[in-house]
Amino acid sequence: NSAVNIVDWFNLFQTNRLAALGNLGLFNILTLSLGIPLYLALFNIHRQTQPAFGILAFVLFVMGTGIYISSNTVFSMLALSDQYAVATEVQKPLLEAAGRALLAQGADLTPGTFMGFFFTQTAAMLMAFVLLQGGILSKITAWLGVTGFGLMLIFFFIAAFIPDQFVTALMISAPGRLLLMAYQILLARRLFQLAR
Repeated sequence: NSAVNIVDWFNLFQTNRLAALGNLGLFNILTLSLGIPLYLALFNIHRQTQPAFGILAFVLFVMGTGIYISSNTVFSMLALSDQYAVATEVQKPLLEAAGRALLAQGADLTPGTFMGFFFTQTAAMLMAFVLLQGGILSKITAWLGVTGFGLMLIFFFIAAFIPDQFVTALMISAPGRLLLMAYQILLARRLFQLAR
């Protein structure tokens, strides 16, 4: 994302705001924020059997979400884009420089946001192990989570630190995403069963 020309980012914000917000991590902010109550519930389910690892996974997830949100620059870029749209030719180079600085600090899938992903993916793998040990999920379901989150952690690392290999990272993330979809469906089904 940081390789895209700043003027192209500003134009995307003006022509397709949702795509620009999504490409800079708005949906990651939403899904991570919505994950906090889930991790609290999972900890609560396991507070008798796996209290230490359950709370560690929850704390790591909350920390990772906070780090990601605080390092992501999606809303700052939105504000700069709006200023750029009405700026004079004299002001535009200053706004472009500010936009490049923001992208360097925290565009999605860059070193600036990696630590947030590192903590949340590590927490997710740890919680999958807690679920495995707690007997709430089947071993297959728990291992789907561990493997899927592990592949996504590799994806985030490559995307952030070896951007020339982004296509390779996407090939790694594809099975990770499929495994996580299965994991999340099976987890949701099991939580609904427990709620009855």
